[in-house]
Amino acid sequence: MKKPGLLISCAVVVVGVMTSVSPMLGAGSLEGAITTRNGEPVSNALVYVYTAAPREGRGTICPSCYPDCGKRTRTDAEGRFSIGPVNQDLLFRLLVAAPGYRPDFIKDADPMFGDAHLNLRLLKVTNTPLENRVTGKLIDPWGRPVAGGLIDVGGTRYGQYSYSSATSGKVDPMAVSDERGEFFLDCTNEIAAITVTIEPRGLAKRRMWLETGKAHLIRLKEGVTVAGRLLHKGQPVPAATVAMCTQERESSVFMRGFEVATDLEGRFSLPSIPAGTRFHLFTKMSEMQELNVALSPRGVETGSDGTTNDLGNLELQPSHFVRGRVVLADGGTPPQTRVHLGLENAWDYQNISLEDDGSFEFRGVPAEEIDLSVRVPGYRVSAKNPNKDWLNEGRLTGRLTGNLDDFIIHLEQGERFPRDEGPPDSDRQPRSKPLRGAKL
Repeated sequence: MKKPGLLISCAVVVVGVMTSVSPMLGAGSLEGAITTRNGEPVSNALVYVYTAAPREGRGTICPSCYPDCGKRTRTDAEGRFSIGPVNQDLLFRLLVAAPGYRPDFIKDADPMFGDAHLNLRLLKVTNTPLENRVTGKLIDPWGRPVAGGLIDVGGTRYGQYSYSSATSGKVDPMAVSDERGEFFLDCTNEIAAITVTIEPRGLAKRRMWLETGKAHLIRLKEGVTVAGRLLHKGQPVPAATVAMCTQERESSVFMRGFEVATDLEGRFSLPSIPAGTRFHLFTKMSEMQELNVALSPRGVETGSDGTTNDLGNLELQPSHFVRGRVVLADGGTPPQTRVHLGLENAWDYQNISLEDDGSFEFRGVPAEEIDLSVRVPGYRVSAKNPNKDWLNEGRLTGRLTGNLDDFIIHLEQGERFPRDEGPPDSDRQPRSKPLRGAKL
């Protein structure tokens, strides 16, 4: 574990107010205005520099780790703000919060061009009794308040029943911690708890349930650094995005969005990853298609807080294509529709439109458990598909072991099959079985 004193400069980035710094080459400022949807200025709104990205190419350090991230200011009486100096070689994502309004982002704020603008929307749920309010305070590992932490609402609990995404009109979608690290979310009176993802800059993300009517003191952790190097035939692979998501997919604990690009030597470093957690690490299909290689989702278990997990050299393996057709049992032509291919063990997917003859082709797919989805009104995936997912209509699932050519997805007229039909339980979701097309 690192000593607290070694992290003072990082903590200032996370929670400190904007301070003056020496002029730098290529320095600019972020300027703009915050208004209501009716065009009225919003004064005293907090504007945070949340993340940054290179103006060109992909970022080889985490989006919240740039020195300018964490700077902040408040809008004046005219709703205007200015934050500077900041690096002109970067584009910024600004987080804006004001009492009575929903927090929101300004994307791609450019220090070379002013007049970044955002219209804030009023909160939907306000002034509820304290028993219907979730209140909290974010503190870092050493007890200091964490400002500018995003609290993103993912689901709700009503009594004994939980809903992963039923939040519309019941609770506002997010809140932001203030200079004291404090935040609150008002809920309608039937909500017992909400599940949130807490995203602080420079500290590990956290997902948890928060009960209404209680004050929550939430101590955030430093997290773990996951590092490694991508190679292809022994040579470094630069500018490739490496991503992670938790192996556990249950909605109250699932986390994703951990991404960074490799540098010229193929090296990557993902900081502030939750400790003691099992993840899948992978590359993005869309980026690796030209090389015809992929890093299949690889299991990674993070260690104790404050440590580094160096995975060493990771050799990319050949990727594959899935080429086939959607065939209707009545001989008709499939209408214009989209086919979805996703990886079972990674948060990565492709969506493409069928050609006029019902054909499709996916490229850059790793040897991995995948799912394919297609929905045509009035049709269902027939039992002729050996990899039919009987628990999810319109879906096939199985393991890709090599290139697939002339892969047939057979659809027939009818509604979804009754729950009591189909094969034995062990075959109702054939994820681990080789992916095969329908035989007509």
